[in-house]
Amino acid sequence: MQNSIEDRIDALLAAEIEPGGPGAAIAVIRDGKFIHRKAYGLANIEWGVPLNPDAVFRIASLTKQFTAVAIMMLAERGQLSIDAPIETYLPDWPARGRTITVRHLLNHTSGVWRHDSDQGDRTKRPNPPVEDVIQLIYSQPFEFEPGERYSYNNSGYMLLGAIIAAVSGKPYEDFLRDEIFGSLGMDHTGLLRHEAITPGRAYGYVRGRKRFHNARLDAMSWSHAAGALGSTLDDLAKWDRAIRSHRLISAKTLETMLAATPLNDGSNFPYGFGWGTANYADRRIFHHTGGISGYASHMLHFRDEDLTTIVLSNLYLFPFDKVTRGLIRAALDLDEVSPATIALNRDQLATCAGRFGGDYEREVFAIEGSLAFVENGAPALLSVSPTEFRQADDPENEYRFSDLRDGLYQRFDYISPLWPVSTFRRDASAG
Repeated sequence: MQNSIEDRIDALLAAEIEPGGPGAAIAVIRDGKFIHRKAYGLANIEWGVPLNPDAVFRIASLTKQFTAVAIMMLAERGQLSIDAPIETYLPDWPARGRTITVRHLLNHTSGVWRHDSDQGDRTKRPNPPVEDVIQLIYSQPFEFEPGERYSYNNSGYMLLGAIIAAVSGKPYEDFLRDEIFGSLGMDHTGLLRHEAITPGRAYGYVRGRKRFHNARLDAMSWSHAAGALGSTLDDLAKWDRAIRSHRLISAKTLETMLAATPLNDGSNFPYGFGWGTANYADRRIFHHTGGISGYASHMLHFRDEDLTTIVLSNLYLFPFDKVTRGLIRAALDLDEVSPATIALNRDQLATCAGRFGGDYEREVFAIEGSLAFVENGAPALLSVSPTEFRQADDPENEYRFSDLRDGLYQRFDYISPLWPVSTFRRDASAG
């Protein structure tokens, strides 16, 4: 190795964190020991207070793995069945002729209305009691038949929190405190309430066009069992040990949680119960991300070797995915990805340009000899072939164009190493 792990990770974070801005706490754990544990950037910009590795962050959707494990602990004790309908544990659930099981909630295939699907400015939402949010979920129509497709769903995990409370006889947060955090010595993990004084909490930020801004508060009752926990590097390291040593759930149960989700059409989606699954660097992994106003997080575990990475940031939309892959490559002594590129002429680029739709809209511009997703500024994509492009600031991310008709490609696939392929198709109405 030309550079040490420490040097490579320091360089990786230096490229992503602006001086005088928010930052991240980073950990790489091998065989139960930290081989890197360090914080970068500021915990509070106004006071110039640096982050330290003990800082408390909102971990957002990393909460889901705790909720899922709590459900499986109750299942192992015989207190619930993941294949039982919701109304078995929530008697007032309005089934309306559908059989939605606990399993459907765990793997995001329930079709339950998503209470936060209208993104807008989520920080302007009221903060009603969690029970009122649950009742709102109860009252809305379904989005699709159970098992028809995977659709990431915070409402499902809100309902799982209610099931944990109903089955255990304890509020969701008390069950996690008594049965997980307390037993593991995770003394700095729990529901991170806005009004509570939390020693060591990193202040959350968002990036504006020209500068950073304090993040607005996101209503806690809208995330709860789906994303309201706060934690630290050390506590999450304890969580990793507990999962790997099967202290909370058995090895068999963990494998059940990491199995791909079968859909009604016979296909499988690479998400289990509270963790997504993938392969990276020819190794099996399971992982999850979190994003909420002012914070971003990612925790990744290798399945067949004892290696884990943790990224906790106090900047919304921090590039945790790119940083995580950089941590892995440093830990495994892998070369950085640097594909050979070629030059394309204007006509070749024009075949790819246009407006495309998928889970969201992307507009592709032919600009300055390459492709970009913004009309002005430096090109964002580098050409590897006439139909394959790589993201200039993260060349592991690929964009492949296909289905040439009337001189225009009708489809492109976005391929990122840790995630399922996203497909976008040309919007014919865009002209």
